[in-house]
Amino acid sequence: MKRPLLFFGLFALHLVQAAPTDRYEELTGEQDDFDAEERPWREQRGEIPPLPGDGAWTPVRLDSLPKNQHAYLALGSVTVGKKDEVVRYWLSIRSDGGGRMTTYEGIHCGQNNYIVYAYAHPRRKPPLRKVRHPKWKPLGAKAGLAYRVELRDDVFCSGETPRTVRQIRQSAVGRYEQMNPYDNWTNDD
Repeated sequence: MKRPLLFFGLFALHLVQAAPTDRYEELTGEQDDFDAEERPWREQRGEIPPLPGDGAWTPVRLDSLPKNQHAYLALGSVTVGKKDEVVRYWLSIRSDGGGRMTTYEGIHCGQNNYIVYAYAHPRRKPPLRKVRHPKWKPLGAKAGLAYRVELRDDVFCSGETPRTVRQIRQSAVGRYEQMNPYDNWTNDD
C-alpha cells in the first residue's frame, strides 16, 4: 500500500510543478520559455534639415556649461526616430564674447552615445557643412562634452527610452512630466 501512495504523491508533485505559471501558458498550453528574438540595432539616417532661422532657437539651461556659455535648441527640429529611437536636433552653444558652435546631432538613449551629422554657422558660405563620415561616440563626462550627458538625462531621455517630441519640448523649457514606459501596455485579462 505504501508504493501506490508514494507513486501517487510523486505524480501529484509533478502536476503541481507543471501547472501553467502565466496567462500565455494557460491559453496555449505551451510551457517553454519565451525566447524574444533580438534584432541588431540599425540607424535610420535621413536628410539634414536646413539651419533654423534666428527666431527658432529656445534657450535651454545646462549647468555643465561654463557661466559665459549658453545653449539653445531649435525645438522645431527635434525628432525621435520611430525605428532607431534616435533623438535628432539642432543645438547652438553661444558665448558672451560672440563665439558660436551650431551642430545637428543625434543621441541614442539606449546605447548611451551621440553623433554629429553637421556643423553650421550663419555667416559662413554655405552655412551648413555636413560631416563626411559621421561616427557614433560614447557619451561621457569628458571636459567640454558633459552638456550632452545633461541633455540626455534632463531633456531627451527617460532612462534608456527617448521621450516623445512633446515631452522633449516641455523638458527643454523646464516643464517635466514623469514618463511611464508602460503607458501603451495593456493587460488583456
